[in-house]
Amino acid sequence: MTRKEEREALEAFNQCVELWKIIRHFFPGLIPLLKSVKDHRHQSYVEYKNHVVLFTRILGTVFHIESMRKTTKSLNKAVCIKNISKILGLEEELTELPHWKTINDYLEALEPEGLEEIIPQLVNRLTRIRTFENSRIRNKYWQIIVDGTQLYTFDERHCKHCLKREHKDKESGQVVRTEYYHVVLEAKLVINGNIVISIATEFVENESPEVKKQDCELNAFYRLAKKLKQHFPRLPICLGMDSLYAAEPVFNLCREYNWQYIIRFKDGSIPSVAKEFHALKDMEPTQAWSKTVGAITQTYRYVTKISYQAHELNIVEYAQSDKEHSFVFITSLPVSKRNCEQLVLDGRRRWKIENEGFNAQKNQGLGLEHMFSHNYTAMKNHYFLIQIGHMIVQFLEAGLRYLLAQPNIPAYQLFDNVYEAFRTLLLTDADFESVRQQTQYRLR
Repeated sequence: MTRKEEREALEAFNQCVELWKIIRHFFPGLIPLLKSVKDHRHQSYVEYKNHVVLFTRILGTVFHIESMRKTTKSLNKAVCIKNISKILGLEEELTELPHWKTINDYLEALEPEGLEEIIPQLVNRLTRIRTFENSRIRNKYWQIIVDGTQLYTFDERHCKHCLKREHKDKESGQVVRTEYYHVVLEAKLVINGNIVISIATEFVENESPEVKKQDCELNAFYRLAKKLKQHFPRLPICLGMDSLYAAEPVFNLCREYNWQYIIRFKDGSIPSVAKEFHALKDMEPTQAWSKTVGAITQTYRYVTKISYQAHELNIVEYAQSDKEHSFVFITSLPVSKRNCEQLVLDGRRRWKIENEGFNAQKNQGLGLEHMFSHNYTAMKNHYFLIQIGHMIVQFLEAGLRYLLAQPNIPAYQLFDNVYEAFRTLLLTDADFESVRQQTQYRLR
């Protein structure tokens, strides 16, 4: 595809309209939910309503603007202001957008739970519409991937909630450097094969600097699981997790909540189970086979009903001739030769939380590791708004790639054009009527 063809394809339609279509079709509750956030401000001093402040910040993520100052500068266009007024359905059109300091001041005093509660309500709509039924594992379970990531690192204590890591000299054992950092544990829903969106969040944080035992990812998981069950009590769930979670308390919790799981398994996680698996995996020839795909040989093995405490575990091993290490998964799902290969694919999808999830948010312009505010409460609120913005980003990219039928156009170019369209092309009443009448929206 030539540069001219790329340009003509991107300019063939108003991408600002496509952004509004995505919000209206997949997230129709977004703006009402932003309006409903409890406003902590004294109303006599309020210049910008809740949803104006919050939606402006979300657009900063959608347009891949990596700082608050740049958000203020970049959106300071008359057309842009009119488009935001139109989308928000304001009775009186905005004359200005909130300054970055106004947004940060607002987020510093806003209880993070107000934004956190919005996310499961947005996700609930996606699990109820029929569009993504094919995303389910075995036509039943929604796959939710759980993993943690480090957000920020400091040489000095940032706040009382910081985690602490000491680096010691190998010879003397003395502490040579102390590192303070923040970590978040995230549960993301996998839909449409390549879209991963936040469904629940738990911050790994100390209550105070004096705690004897620091908070950890595993403890945060139990808090996160409780949230997930409260928000989605009847949702059929299959968790995808790394080897940290191959433990009896996690198995017990999944049984209690009626959840399934596919967990990456390492021998050191549960040595007795690993020993039994290695002893049995070559004794059942009908449960092992190989096939050739191109120049690569793929080998599958599985063993079922390995007893561990009060549980019966199934284990699948997958190896590729071009890779040194095999992939082993422990699961509560029934395993057979018919479904073994698909289970491996479902298990390996856990990496999407790293690639399409955290990596995209950190390295593709969404600014997950950027300190939008040094205030801890505001940091949390920025995090939740980034998650909401990233939902819109992924759906918009999938929709644009379907319309353009050009999968090789870089993502940054797609969003540069959406950004420019929003700043230069006015949304009209005719645009809104066409969006209202459209009942379906296709994604790549």
